[in-house]
Amino acid sequence: MKKFLPLIVFILVFTGFVAGQVGWQTLTAGTLSKNDTQYSAYEDLFLKGKFETIEGKKIENTKLKSPVVIYNFWASWCNPCLEEMPSLISLKKQFKNDEVQVLAFNTDEDEQLKNINKIVKKLNIKNEFNIIADKNTKIAESFKFSAIPVTIIFNRGKVVHFSNGPMDFNSPEMIEKMKKWIKG
Repeated sequence: MKKFLPLIVFILVFTGFVAGQVGWQTLTAGTLSKNDTQYSAYEDLFLKGKFETIEGKKIENTKLKSPVVIYNFWASWCNPCLEEMPSLISLKKQFKNDEVQVLAFNTDEDEQLKNINKIVKKLNIKNEFNIIADKNTKIAESFKFSAIPVTIIFNRGKVVHFSNGPMDFNSPEMIEKMKKWIKG
């Protein structure tokens, strides 16, 4: 037994370490590190954000009154983007404009306005979103991601959620998070 004691101690220590790591990752899943430079860069871009919607409405992020602002990058040719859009519409309908704003950045390159209008009509988007034509994908490129859909949720200018890929905006978990973020 004495000759196996070091091996047993090593196994116990190693198992404890692994369990601790798994437990920590479980506890912190879905949270963001405030020290993450990627999110800090997104927050800087948010503060500088000045856009014009396809209707000609000027938007300046620092003047938005809603505590939650959702950036959603999409394209008319992107099936996952279009699949998640109805849940984003549904989410937005549950909150007032002074609670949640959605800035939907379209990254189409060819016939951009024609494609945007086709999707607006197809999905019956009324005034749920502020749609911004990201000409030459300059806005998307400033965020340095290479695939869409991408969603960045800001709460009072701070990144609280990042998703690269389609998501269910209307899930009970997301609705609860929205309510929490709105309350601050």
